[in-house]
Amino acid sequence: MFVIFGNYTAPLDQVDEHRAAHLEFIGGLVAAGRIVAGGRRASGDGSVIVLSAADGADALALFEADPYVAAGVVDYQLAAEFTAGAKAPGLDDYS
Repeated sequence: MFVIFGNYTAPLDQVDEHRAAHLEFIGGLVAAGRIVAGGRRASGDGSVIVLSAADGADALALFEADPYVAAGVVDYQLAAEFTAGAKAPGLDDYS
């Protein structure tokens, strides 16, 4: 399991111009079982995403097609890799 930080590189109004397309993209990763949870940080300066991937490079590669990346409004960074030793019901397929 991996934690990814998305750090906005543009003002929030510019980020939000691409939000609908970004959320559609993220929804596809959720539907594919790659993203466990994610969302905008309370500070409004980026996001936190928890996902399943083979390795850190694979985790970051998932975001290459993100509309936020294409628009140049976010920089994704690998924050942590961890083993999910405790999981909520329904998350048994994630490791």
